[in-house]
Amino acid sequence: MKYNYKTLYEKNSAFWNSRPRAKRALLFSNHALTLLFFFAYAGLLAWAIWDGLETESLIKLLFIPLFCLFAVAVLRLAIDRPRPYSERGANITPILRKKSKDKESFPSRHLACAFVIATVFLPHFLGAGICLIVLGLLLGYIRFALGVHYPSDLFGGMVLGLLCGLFLLV
Repeated sequence: MKYNYKTLYEKNSAFWNSRPRAKRALLFSNHALTLLFFFAYAGLLAWAIWDGLETESLIKLLFIPLFCLFAVAVLRLAIDRPRPYSERGANITPILRKKSKDKESFPSRHLACAFVIATVFLPHFLGAGICLIVLGLLLGYIRFALGVHYPSDLFGGMVLGLLCGLFLLV
């Protein structure tokens, strides 16, 4: 069976578009989870400073997520993949239309950041790290459901975030 993004997305968006409250919850969840990852990471940094984490670990904790964000930016510029709704002939109406560039979809910045943050939590707070990984998967589905990424964009962001985060463990 051949994978057809448009068919898969249309079935998914029909579900959300036919349920206005659920659609609002989906949009809210996108923003709430994005903020949750930001504040979780800020909290981890504050804890690391407060707890007196050794300098080398603190530097890794700070620079590995920054490196991941830089890697995403470079890959997006190099690959320049259009978003699903802006690709020629796609005829997809996303639930959330991006106001900025319609290009630079691969890899997903949201997922790369979510998974690098989840991974850097693991050695310090295992339970929170696992919880953040699960929430990262949920965020991945939400980004697909909103129509702003192909599944491969999301998978690429997830893998990049995990790989960057694993450097902290080395």
